[in-house]
Amino acid sequence: MKLRAKPKQAQGASLCIVLATYAIAMCGTTMPTALYPTLQDEYGLSTAASTQLFAIYAIVVLAVLCVFGSLSDAIGRKPVMILGLLASAASGILYAVAEDAPMLFIARTLSGICAGLVTGTATAYLTDLVSSSARGAGISSVANMAGLGSGPALAAFLTYFVPSVPMIAFSVHAVLSGLCMAPLAMIPDTVAHRGLGLKLSLPLIPRFALRDYCVGGLMTLGFAVMGGCTAMTSILVVRAFGITDLRLLGLIGSLIFVATTVGQKAGGKLVGEKAHLGFAGLMAGTALIALAPRPHGAAAVAVYLIGLLAAGLSHGALFPVGLGIVLRRIELRHRGSASSAFWVLGYALTALGALGLGWVGQLVGESMAVTCFGITIALCAAGCLLLHRRWSKPSAEGIPGTL
Repeated sequence: MKLRAKPKQAQGASLCIVLATYAIAMCGTTMPTALYPTLQDEYGLSTAASTQLFAIYAIVVLAVLCVFGSLSDAIGRKPVMILGLLASAASGILYAVAEDAPMLFIARTLSGICAGLVTGTATAYLTDLVSSSARGAGISSVANMAGLGSGPALAAFLTYFVPSVPMIAFSVHAVLSGLCMAPLAMIPDTVAHRGLGLKLSLPLIPRFALRDYCVGGLMTLGFAVMGGCTAMTSILVVRAFGITDLRLLGLIGSLIFVATTVGQKAGGKLVGEKAHLGFAGLMAGTALIALAPRPHGAAAVAVYLIGLLAAGLSHGALFPVGLGIVLRRIELRHRGSASSAFWVLGYALTALGALGLGWVGQLVGESMAVTCFGITIALCAAGCLLLHRRWSKPSAEGIPGTL
């Protein structure tokens, strides 16, 4: 594989374009979050079906990362990102014209294809441009969470102010996805096409970096919280807390993403040196989420929101540190595969959180499901803390030697 030298003068513009493209692509993936109660009423979806609509996205992302996670290492970053934008635009169009639930699931599948293609590729692209795994992981995670966080709020506010076009947010996002393609096509790539004989392969971690992957992977637990809360929050707020204002639903739906973004900037360095603080914060946040359905009225909402904030801040401080650990010894030509391997774990937990919360909610109701979910994640955070302390020691043993 031939690697292209980074153009010095164009590097700043390239960085901004890739960041904006990444954020816009991720924005579309969370737009349904604030609209789940509306989609339930409009298309007759159950609580389980609503969480499955979110989970199918995470499952598709996982599948695409597994099959195409190393594609950008072979054909270049730009072609893969443009393919992702095409899937994003198609998803938005299909949402806008959807007439039944199956069309929603197809649109959600296309959204998952977009995220699967863009997530690992953009992470590698940004790391290539800044020549630092830690800085690349940091700015990549900020772009990811900024995009995810803007989705619910944008969808809610557009729907509120233009009620005559229920799916206007998705039409707007389809246009934005299309507009991103032109500037992206104009910037230099960091990886040259290696020619004929392309073979797809699973995203893999080199043997020498396996310990890094295991240690960094523990810091992805918060993705399960994001998956569960993203799939359930708007439904819980409407059904259990009685809040129906679409603007509030959008803001609440964005809260955990905003908190995660703030956590990356405010707590990343601290958690990099004292990881136990991140896991402790995640335990505290999910414990509050578990307690939230027990009070009534404003107290329940306050406890839930504080829990979301604490969990989001902690997750935001943890996962970019984990991503930096995974990428710190990976060569440029394997960076797309390695970053995709990290996101495979994150999206697997995202899907597990959403599906688990949805299935339990169908059996025992939304409130009890949230309580069980919070307790489970708090216990898992305690386990991850213990494993992190063990595996981070230079003399750590018990980690398999290959992946």
